[in-house]
Amino acid sequence: MNISRRIRTALIRATDNWLSRVYLAAVTGATGYFLFDALFVDHPDASMAAVVPWLLASPLSLLYTLLPDGALSGTSTGLFTALYLVGIALAALANAAFMGHVVHRLRQPFPGTAPSA
Repeated sequence: MNISRRIRTALIRATDNWLSRVYLAAVTGATGYFLFDALFVDHPDASMAAVVPWLLASPLSLLYTLLPDGALSGTSTGLFTALYLVGIALAALANAAFMGHVVHRLRQPFPGTAPSA
């Protein structure tokens, strides 16, 4: 089994059930709200809109906390936002693929049980 087939299988699992689709829609909606808030709303103080997608995509998105202080200092705001969005997208896809895998495993009959009539 080559790598492209594994990636394709993981992406199929991430999108072929309702649980994963609803999860990805929630992450997409929260990320869209964050982008709208960052681009069009003027705040006198900091906004917490970026925290919601970060928490929805946890536990993988929590890897951002392992970065040392100042690791991304010196990068432009646009590049930092792009890195944030790519990280959220990858974490959400990985979480959705895991949810899809669990759903597929739960749909299979347990070994040693007779199928119901």
